[in-house]
Amino acid sequence: MRTGSVPEPRSHPEVNATRVCACMGRDSPLLHMRDIILSTKRASPLAFLCSLQHLGCRLTGTSSSGQSETNVSHRSCKTDTNEASQKLLETLATSQVEPERPADSDLLKLGKVADPFLDMGLSPAQITHLFSLQPYAPPQLRLAVVSELLLLGLSTDATLNVLQKSPELLGMSSKHIKDRADLLRRLAFKEGNAFSVLFHFPRIFTLPQKRIEVLENLLKEKCLFSVQQISKILQTCPNILLEELGDVEYKFQFAYFRMGIKHREIVNSGLFQASLAEIKNRVIFLERLGLFQTPDKKGQTQVVNPKLKRIIRASESDFIEKMACSSLEEYNIFKKLLAREEERRQKEEEAAEKNDLSDSESDGEGSDSD
Repeated sequence: MRTGSVPEPRSHPEVNATRVCACMGRDSPLLHMRDIILSTKRASPLAFLCSLQHLGCRLTGTSSSGQSETNVSHRSCKTDTNEASQKLLETLATSQVEPERPADSDLLKLGKVADPFLDMGLSPAQITHLFSLQPYAPPQLRLAVVSELLLLGLSTDATLNVLQKSPELLGMSSKHIKDRADLLRRLAFKEGNAFSVLFHFPRIFTLPQKRIEVLENLLKEKCLFSVQQISKILQTCPNILLEELGDVEYKFQFAYFRMGIKHREIVNSGLFQASLAEIKNRVIFLERLGLFQTPDKKGQTQVVNPKLKRIIRASESDFIEKMACSSLEEYNIFKKLLAREEERRQKEEEAAEKNDLSDSESDGEGSDSD
């Protein structure tokens, strides 16, 4: 009676290697190398291949050194050893080497939620770090925020840096994020400047859009800056968004009318980075010393005025010693006197306004009685 054929069991490379080495002695170098290779195979593919090459060299050396032996039985054992070694090499070389992929337990917990972030170029470590910020923010909102920041030209590292410093961005609506990103693109924010502004002044994303538009309108309509100049002002001096609009306008008027500075120099000097009080203190101090003069209608002066950029950006010690050729004590006394002058002038203006108001009211009462 014919029995059904039993399929042969599939052999495993490591089992075959063990069988091949079974005929060897306990002290056989081949058996020792077998153990080293199997351990390195489990460790990493690169170490496995290096061990395989090293084994070939050892076996070749063993084979060539054994050629000088004259004993027949030893010659037979050497032949068996060479054949066994050849089989071991073939078995190990043809076995599939699969590189181990590091398991990220946190990423595995996210499941398919992490797929869109991987598609955008974020690494598993970056995704895990992203989800550790504002843990209760929904994945869709995270995706919207990251997408808009990447579309602004930021890299994945820069995006994470911004969100790490300002995790509150992950609590905003996707519509707010998209509208604010569209506004920044309209203002010609580019990759390097966008990262610098978002990192050092993340409130540009949280401020009401009305505030940004009002400031933009002030700089365009009243100060007559071009769109490119407004973009550069916002990128280099984002704190201007937090200043009173009246102070911004007065700062421009002081530089343009009192100092005779044109728009391009105002933008390049970083005028809006300095406070109004500091600008006035330094310019008026130089003016009282005869080192600065307001230009006439033709833009001419009898002295060579220092550049606005130099006046603003110089440290206090350099300004006093190198530009004003004065002392710190004299400068401090001047600032106190100037503050008193400003206070007295404001009181006089307020009194004048009250007088004008009372005069207008009395005129109105006189006309009614008539």
